[in-house]
Amino acid sequence: PELSQKIVFKKTFNAFADNIYYSDPDRANMYLGGGATPRNEQSIAYLLRNDILTNVEALQAEIAYLIKEKKNGADFLETEDLFKYISDARQSMVKYLDLVPPSERKLGEELFSAQRT
Repeated sequence: PELSQKIVFKKTFNAFADNIYYSDPDRANMYLGGGATPRNEQSIAYLLRNDILTNVEALQAEIAYLIKEKKNGADFLETEDLFKYISDARQSMVKYLDLVPPSERKLGEELFSAQRT
């Protein structure tokens, strides 16, 4: 993604992850300003977020490459990497969501379902 898309991507994940692990909102906001040490769960969440982003970027590059190859007349396109990036991004997202407290996850799933109908 473009730099602005990466920033939005990270901010979206951080808006949730930065605050879920602190019950005291003042402490959560202090962390956002760099004034508190992240908890282990937050560090794991950041690593997973970055892994998702890395795989999405690799997936975008692979798609662009395959489109270019097809336009250049390639008879066979190797898609193994394409599916690896999809699988890796998905696995990291599942692990990321597993960090979410159950009550928060249930609420998020309900809100998401309500918006889809």
